[in-house]
Amino acid sequence: MRRDWGPIALISQLGLTMVGSILLGLVLGLWIDAHFGTKPWATLILSLLGVAIGTIGVYRLVTTSIQEAVEQRRTHGDHDRRED
Repeated sequence: MRRDWGPIALISQLGLTMVGSILLGLVLGLWIDAHFGTKPWATLILSLLGVAIGTIGVYRLVTTSIQEAVEQRRTHGDHDRRED
């Protein structure tokens, strides 16, 4: 039995991309606020920047995945038609 982990891997990658970018912005913002006394501005700005960057990353992952699926379907579709 063949398992196709593609969708699960994509969902995991999407989640990690979004959460990772937000956490990175949050941690960096907290560090800057603690060291430079800019509380809460660096945390707020960098967290929002993390959300924006995560959203862009998710969008790119999804569009790339869709393009690969379309190409794979075309390739396998052409191959299946030739066998008929």
